[in-house]
Amino acid sequence: MTRRFMSVAAAVVLVATGCGGSSDPSVNAGSVRARPLVYSLTGDVTLQYHTEMETAMTVAFGEELTSLDPSMPSTMETEMAMAFDSTYRIEDGPEPDTYRVAMSLDNIELESGSVQMGREKVDLSDVPQREIDAALASQLPEFVYIINDRGEVVSVEFGGVALNVEGLLGGTSTGSFTGGQMFGPQLPEGEVNVGDSWTTTSTQDFGEKVIETEETHTILRTEERNGIDTWVIRSKMKTDAFTVTWEDMIALYEDFGGIQNMEGMDGMPVSFQMAMRSSPTSTTMMTWLDPASGRTVAVDINGNVAMTMEMGGIPGMAGSFSMDMDGYTHIAMELTR
Repeated sequence: MTRRFMSVAAAVVLVATGCGGSSDPSVNAGSVRARPLVYSLTGDVTLQYHTEMETAMTVAFGEELTSLDPSMPSTMETEMAMAFDSTYRIEDGPEPDTYRVAMSLDNIELESGSVQMGREKVDLSDVPQREIDAALASQLPEFVYIINDRGEVVSVEFGGVALNVEGLLGGTSTGSFTGGQMFGPQLPEGEVNVGDSWTTTSTQDFGEKVIETEETHTILRTEERNGIDTWVIRSKMKTDAFTVTWEDMIALYEDFGGIQNMEGMDGMPVSFQMAMRSSPTSTTMMTWLDPASGRTVAVDINGNVAMTMEMGGIPGMAGSFSMDMDGYTHIAMELTR
């Protein structure tokens, strides 16, 4: 029973971790010249970024669950730090001012990681690198998307399957589906300068349910990064509280070929029920953009998740139960070539 429960809980945790025109008077533009901002990637271009990622999650199981199974610990804590290189092969897109981007991951290294349930702790650092490479290689199909010069996502394919852009990414780059990308926020139209702000909105569709995230972007300052003169853009994303049910999850997975292709989530009985109630969440993204070349030099993302999960109808388990989840993710990307 515990093993079946853990497979469902782990899959849900993975899903959980993974979602203009004003001026800021506190930021002085100084002698910086106003200019339009665009991502300029014309022609065949290959960019590579090194990424460092840290994530942690604490899960507290409700008494209704632990009382049913005395062997079930009351908490589960996971921590993981990993590094990888992401390569972006860029070509001109099908329409003017658009680009076709194909992303691949290389040199994936698990720097540290652990899973602790009660007194039992598993050190993931002991897993041989060859096993990590083999496991990730079988689960990382090609990711291809079309963006325009403002960073707006036009279309997406994942493993050859076309995805619902409005549902998955909300049509904006800050959906950050890849966990890191070679462009930052969706850029505004017209000229901007240091101190200027603009707003965008991204959405996440679960069937007919829409979760909306408001995004505010501000050009804070100019700064040299790796010998390149950049504009530093701060993006603050806020999502209000929401509830997602099992039926909503099934609607989302239709974009990935159906729930039957989701490991740990397929084969659930008709009686299975789930409600995921998220507290308000926030994400901050810092982008170092080279306005001259139209390329992102670095990105730093900090985000949190806090929610309560309620489940019922699992074979071998009477009644329903709940668990609280609290976690964060930090991603740092740096252009290497």
